[in-house]
Amino acid sequence: MRGADAIVRALELEGVEYIAGFQGGGLNPLWTGLRNSETIKVFAARNERLGVEIADGYARSTGKVGVAMTGTGPGATNALTGIAGAFADNIPVLLLMGQVPLDQLGKKVQQEVSASIFDTLVKWRGTMAKVEDIPAIMRRAFTALRSGSPGPVVLEMPQDVLMTEVPDGSLVYEPVGPGRRAAADEAEVAKAADLLVNAKLPVLNLGGGVLSAEAWDEAKELAELLSMPVATTLVAKGVFPEDHPLSMGMGCYPRSRYASGASVHMNRKADVVLAVGNSYRLPNGTDGRPIPEGVSLIHVNADENDLNKQYQADVPILADAKLALRAILDAVKERVGPGKGGLKEEVVAEIKQAKDKQAGEWASVVNDTSAPTNGYRVVHELAKLIDPDKTIALHDAGGSRGYMSPFWQATKPRSYVGMGGMAAMGWSLGGAIGAKLGQPDKLVVHLLGDASFGMVGMELETAVRMGIPTLTVLVNNEGTGGGLMGMDSPTGPPPDMAKLTGNWSVVAQGLGAYSERVEDPLEVGPALQRAITATENGQAALVEIMIKPMATPNTPDDWTI
Repeated sequence: MRGADAIVRALELEGVEYIAGFQGGGLNPLWTGLRNSETIKVFAARNERLGVEIADGYARSTGKVGVAMTGTGPGATNALTGIAGAFADNIPVLLLMGQVPLDQLGKKVQQEVSASIFDTLVKWRGTMAKVEDIPAIMRRAFTALRSGSPGPVVLEMPQDVLMTEVPDGSLVYEPVGPGRRAAADEAEVAKAADLLVNAKLPVLNLGGGVLSAEAWDEAKELAELLSMPVATTLVAKGVFPEDHPLSMGMGCYPRSRYASGASVHMNRKADVVLAVGNSYRLPNGTDGRPIPEGVSLIHVNADENDLNKQYQADVPILADAKLALRAILDAVKERVGPGKGGLKEEVVAEIKQAKDKQAGEWASVVNDTSAPTNGYRVVHELAKLIDPDKTIALHDAGGSRGYMSPFWQATKPRSYVGMGGMAAMGWSLGGAIGAKLGQPDKLVVHLLGDASFGMVGMELETAVRMGIPTLTVLVNNEGTGGGLMGMDSPTGPPPDMAKLTGNWSVVAQGLGAYSERVEDPLEVGPALQRAITATENGQAALVEIMIKPMATPNTPDDWTI
C-alpha cells in the first residue's frame, strides 16, 4: 500500500462522491487508487479555480464536503480564488494539492509553490510530511470541515510521500463522523429567552450558520411561536420559506445590501433582534452602522471571531445554530406557557402590506416590453416557468446578483445558492455544475453577465462533456454594467474599460450546448422554456439575452409603508 492509496481510502470512507480538478504535477500517484475506486468519480474542470467552485456548489447544495484537486505551481495559484470564495462564505471544501518532493521544497524548483499561500483563506492547512501521518491528517481535515463554523481545508501532498510503500493494513482509517458542535450556555439562553418573550416586536435575522447547521426547523418554530418577522442574509436565502407570512425576504438588521422594503420597514421597528449564524459581513450582511439605543441584540454564532465584530451584542452566544435555537425555543416555551403564542394578524398584515408596496414599485420594470429588455424582467419571466420546490437557482457577481437575489422567491433550504463574501465574477458556472452533481433531480439554473462568462465560459464544456444538464441564463449588456452607466462621467471608467463584445450563444453551440440568442423581449419566456426542455432531455443549455444596463436595487433608508 502507498500513501496515495491511503488517501483515496480515507476519502471513500468519508463518503466523498466527486473530485473536480485538473491533472497536474504531483497528482500522478493518486490515479491508480482513484481509477479503481467504486464510489468516487474524478473529472477534469477546465481550470483549477472552477474545479474548486464545482466542489463549492456541491457543498452548498447538499451540506456535504466538496472535494477538489490541483497540481503544483500554477494549479495551486489558480485555485486561490475558488478557496477564497469558500472561505468567505464558510463552505466546507477540501482541496488536495500536489506538491514537489519533500527534499526539493524551498529550493525554487520548477512549479514549486508553498501551500502557505492559502493560510489566510482556510480553516486549517495540513502537510503530509511522512506517510505514517496520513490517517491522522485526514481525520483532522474532516473534523475541521464538519465542526463548528465550516470552511475550506487544504492538504499539501508531497509526491514522494504519496509514493512511499508501507505494509498493507498499516494505515488504518476511521471516519470522523458528523463533526463536533458546541452547545449554548444555559445562562445566556435564559437571558435571550427573557428578552424575546418581553419584547414588543422581536425580529429574527438568519445567516449562513443556520444553513450549515440545518437549523431551519427550529428557526421556523421559534418565529411562529413569537410571531417574529424573519429576514435572511444573501447566503442564507431560502433557509426560511419566503412564501411564509412572516418572511421579510432578504435584509438583516440594521441595513443590508439588496434589502427588501419589508425588511427595512420591520427591522427598523424592532426592539429585540435575534441574529443566528449571521457573520455581519460588510456589505452583504449589513452596512456596519450602529444599532440604535434601545434595541437589544442577541447574536448566535459558531465562530468566536464573528461575535462583537461589528456590533456589541447584549447577549453573545458562542454555539452551533441548531443547538442554540433548540435551547432558546425550549426556554421560550417554558415562559410563554402551553398553547400560547402564535402568529399575530397585525404583524402578518404589515409584512404583506410592505411586500405589496414594493412589488407595485417594481411592476413597471418587470413588465417592461421595450427593447433591449432588462435583467429584472428576465428573472421575472424565468420565475414564472419553474417550480421553486424543484429548482436550485444561483446568481453571479455584479448586476446578475442585483437582478436576482432580491426578487427570486426561495421556498426551501438550499433551493437558492447565494454567494456574497468574495463575489468573484464567474463563480456561478462552476457552482451550478456542482449543485447539479449534488441534486441531479433538480433544475439547476444560474444567472450571470457577459463579462463573467467571458472569464469562465469554457467551463460550459465540462457540463457538456460530463453530461451535467445545467441551465445558463446569460444577460448581455455588452460590457460591465457599472462601467457602462458611469463611463460618461469624468470619474468613471473610459469606454475601452467598460465596453465588451461577443456572441456567446455561438460559443456555447461550439462547446456542444443547446443555445440561442434573444433580442426580442417577447421571446424571453419562450426561449427560456425551450432551454428548460433541453435540460430535461439531458443537455446543458445556454440562453443569451440582450439587455440594457440598469442600476441594482437600492431601498432607501426612509422607505416605509
